[in-house]
Amino acid sequence: MSGERFDLLSLREAMDILGVSRATIDRWRKEKQLPHIKIGKEIWIDPAKLQAWVHLHAHVAAPAEPAELPSRRRVIRVGYQSGAALLWSTLIIKSLGLFDDELKQIAPSGEYEVLWHDAPNGMELVEDLIKGDAHIVSVGDYPIMAGMALKRVLPRFNPLFLAFDGKTRGGDGISLVVPSRGLANRPEELSGSPIATVGHSSASYRLQELVSAHALNSEAVVHRTMRDCFYGLLKGSAGASVLWEPYLSWVQATGAGVPIRTQGIGGDYLTGLVADGEWASRNEDVVLAYLKAHLRAHEYIRREPERAAAVIAGASGVPVAVVAEVLALIRWDASLYERDVRTLARLGEAGSGSLPGAAGAGAEGIAYGNAYLPSAVEALKLPYLSDSPLKGDWSRETLY
Repeated sequence: MSGERFDLLSLREAMDILGVSRATIDRWRKEKQLPHIKIGKEIWIDPAKLQAWVHLHAHVAAPAEPAELPSRRRVIRVGYQSGAALLWSTLIIKSLGLFDDELKQIAPSGEYEVLWHDAPNGMELVEDLIKGDAHIVSVGDYPIMAGMALKRVLPRFNPLFLAFDGKTRGGDGISLVVPSRGLANRPEELSGSPIATVGHSSASYRLQELVSAHALNSEAVVHRTMRDCFYGLLKGSAGASVLWEPYLSWVQATGAGVPIRTQGIGGDYLTGLVADGEWASRNEDVVLAYLKAHLRAHEYIRREPERAAAVIAGASGVPVAVVAEVLALIRWDASLYERDVRTLARLGEAGSGSLPGAAGAGAEGIAYGNAYLPSAVEALKLPYLSDSPLKGDWSRETLY
């Protein structure tokens, strides 16, 4: 009998709905009694029992503070990705102590403790938000929209979009790369070849677009980190890789790979900050402090690119020459434009088959009217910023 006759979900369907990896769902089956039915080697899940289990485990509780800290000390958990160039502003914030500076202004006695977590990919940071292991995270456009979509099936999960981080235009910043000595010059020539990507990421989303647009019959080699994809290309274990910056520029600098231009896919590549909305509502001063540090980091990268490159190279392990080249390609602008709304809407609609619970979803999860960023702008005495999307395409004028 097929699972469909009983309206059961396959393990892959459950993974897609929850937006998690096989390792995560296996751990949940073992440790958290995720309900399932095993028939031979096949595993099936009753959707009604899955929904009940999700509701049972969806409460996002504030993590207990370490016993050794004073009772007034509050822990702030920040997740970032040193391996994603469009999110490198966090490395500036952390390395230069910008967030610490802002926290001292609201708590001179030092009642806050900041715990930083460098994650291999954005969806793991979304999982941290769901579990309460993170309060503010820096992620790419796919995890942003996946988090908004997950809110539909996890009603107690309340992701709050705060601001954008790095942006690149028209697919720049993330691309399909083939070995420089390979035979492929067009995407169609990769049909049947293994293509490396990071699962449930902005890279894997664009790989799905690529496979669909060019009718490729290619197997995705899924890695946990972009660095693994990078080395897979260097070692020849993958016929191609979808790389984001800095690995896109780094592999070209080594002479090991070249990007293949593709048409009709990609669009702008966006990244940004997402917070646990319930935590943010209780810690508005902390959210404001982080956004002020975020804006200061953007200004530092734009005004002091050489110094910023040196700081980032030291924190990320990427050669400083590659860092300097990549920083110049990125638009460091936290503000929300109508252009960005269209990009995220397209991602939500085009990804409805892959984003968990995103059928028919657009960009409505992005919080219009969110006053956090305009308040941070005002506190830094920057030009006025509306709490609604800025008109049209990206402006050449004041950046935030």
